[in-house]
Amino acid sequence: MCRNVVIAMVLALSVFAAPSDGQGKRSVAELIAALKKTDADKLKAIEELEALGEQASSAAPALVALLPAKNEDVRLHVAMVMGKIGKAGVEPLTKAFNAKDPDVRFYAIWGLAFIGPDAKSATSTVVMGLGDISAAVRRKAAYALGKIDADADAVVGPLVKALGDKDNDVREAAAEALPRMAKAAVPVLTDALKGTNKELLGQAMKILGKIGADAAAAIPNLEALLLENKGASDAAADALAGIGVPSVKVLASAANNEDVRVRALAVRSLHRIGAPAVGSLVDLLGSIHVDVRRNVASLLGQMQLNDKSVVIALGYATKDKDSSVRSSALLSIRAMGASAKLAEPYVVELLTDIDQNLRINAFHTLVALGGDPRPGLKKALEHKDFSVRIKTAVTMTELNLEVELAAPILVEGLSQKDEALKVQCANALSARGLRVDEVLPIFLAGLENPMANVRRESAQAIARYGPKGAKAAKALIKLLDDPDDGVVGQAMATLNAVGGDPKTLFPAMVKVLRRDDTRLHEPAARVIFMVGPDAIDDIADLLKKEKAAGIRLACLQTLAMVGPRAKNAVPELIKALDDAPPRHRMTAARALGNIGPDAKDGLVALAKAAKDTDPHVAQIASAAITQIKADPNRKEFVVQGVLTPGDPLDRVRTSMFHVVHTYPMKKGTRYQIDLTSQWDNYLRLENAQGVQLAQDDDGGGFPNARIIFDAPEDGWYRIIVTSYTPQASGPYTLRVK
Repeated sequence: MCRNVVIAMVLALSVFAAPSDGQGKRSVAELIAALKKTDADKLKAIEELEALGEQASSAAPALVALLPAKNEDVRLHVAMVMGKIGKAGVEPLTKAFNAKDPDVRFYAIWGLAFIGPDAKSATSTVVMGLGDISAAVRRKAAYALGKIDADADAVVGPLVKALGDKDNDVREAAAEALPRMAKAAVPVLTDALKGTNKELLGQAMKILGKIGADAAAAIPNLEALLLENKGASDAAADALAGIGVPSVKVLASAANNEDVRVRALAVRSLHRIGAPAVGSLVDLLGSIHVDVRRNVASLLGQMQLNDKSVVIALGYATKDKDSSVRSSALLSIRAMGASAKLAEPYVVELLTDIDQNLRINAFHTLVALGGDPRPGLKKALEHKDFSVRIKTAVTMTELNLEVELAAPILVEGLSQKDEALKVQCANALSARGLRVDEVLPIFLAGLENPMANVRRESAQAIARYGPKGAKAAKALIKLLDDPDDGVVGQAMATLNAVGGDPKTLFPAMVKVLRRDDTRLHEPAARVIFMVGPDAIDDIADLLKKEKAAGIRLACLQTLAMVGPRAKNAVPELIKALDDAPPRHRMTAARALGNIGPDAKDGLVALAKAAKDTDPHVAQIASAAITQIKADPNRKEFVVQGVLTPGDPLDRVRTSMFHVVHTYPMKKGTRYQIDLTSQWDNYLRLENAQGVQLAQDDDGGGFPNARIIFDAPEDGWYRIIVTSYTPQASGPYTLRVK
């Protein structure tokens, strides 16, 4: 059939741009004769006839006679050239429409479209095309009716009927033609709104919206569809928005309809109409329906209007009884920026709103308006209502704004009988790690609350204090038997944050590791890892007795982290080199290496492990031998190691795997520590007590790290190999010189 219009145009331009044959201009008669030759001759002749325009009118019948040609390029260019010839082509093209071949009818109609207004006399023929059996012909007929300046009264009816055509392209072509005939089309389109053909109904509404204010007569019918026909409500609302100002009154009324969906559509359409609908939108901020007030408050800020009435109206909306309306109004004021300065007094009042998020947003909105929130907050700290003072103090603490003024009020709030206020104050203080002695008892009580979410949130708050919350360890351990999984998970995470007495934590974590719930094994191992330096003998003893894989791995990882202080565990670490899991053997080798010279009894076993079938075990065993034989007097110490996904997460860079290497240093000596790898590594340096002394990312040139360090005292130091990005791992080389 036919090709896409764009492709057709490109082909046409390429043909008509062909160079002349240099034989000079031919007469029309000669060109007509050439139309009977080869396709190449025809196309060349058509090009010359196109250049002659109306002077080639006598060639019109001969050109139209080519429409049945097999060559589609010929048919296409004939149709296009008829547009240049003009009126003389109307009659032959009209006759050609009677052909049985749908391709001929298609190009005949298209030719009339190219001729344009001069083809108006062919209107009846083109209208016939709307009923053609061929969808392509119907589509081109609808298109042509929009081009030939047809009498609108004569063609609107058939075009509206075509809006219900089964072919989408026909419907779209008719929809494109009708807006040009607005005056005649509106009554017919309005009448079509009463029909049941969904396609026709949808297209009619779409066109009425495109016509705009001239389609005002259709408003009653569109209103009925908006209110009553749920299937057509969206399109009706869009059409009313397109009609614009004449629809405002109807839409404002619909915005108070009992149907929440109708209300939403009406508000959306008023917003689309823009400035002319602002008055109605402002009035709707007083609607009895909270959803309307919320939507309007939100949309007004998106309209970018420098209108004082809008600013004042949004200011009043910040006093709405519904917090979502207040929030929407506040966000709109914030979006308007400095132009909404008039709303500042209303925003200041929200600094003490009951809604925590609103208070925070009010602060940021005042900043956006160019105001200073601090005077308002300080004044609110002196409010006669103690609950207002507390809310203000909580806000200031959350914003880290003059916390020293807020803290005393929060501490005073801890003694209130109102449990909600008391917990609110405690949470605010814990967020900044303040007043642990006063706050901790409140959260300890919360751990025994009958509501699971209170127990979980209390444990979460304790975690904010880190080691300062260690007194809660016993209660948190008890919480590990809680029936709520979320509470148990948070209790474990909090134990990891606060720590506690190793004599209490260690056996509790071993108990957890014996559970079937493997989800808790990793955090339990982390707690053991954390208290390891203070429980070395217990860990070594457990490793001697324990066969469970999870517990043995936790013990091995902890001993690998400790370094020389784990020397009493050397015999058990040597035995662990024969464990079945490769991670056990690998970690045992690491632990022996970090113990250093005191692990020399393990050299034979490590030499055997250096030939392990697992490449990681073999590589780490070789590195351990190097560490055990390390001499602090040597100019350079080199370890070929590997960081694996099986290694524990670093306590500082908590999303990264890490490996610890211990190394003896002498006071007053400068050391250069280089870490090189193909992946983006990271170096940390700690003393034997785990205090970080230095860190580096790309000091050795990306992706390698380097630390230059002057040892402050003799002793063992912990060199932590980790990564810059999570999940990174692979071989590395560590040099100390």
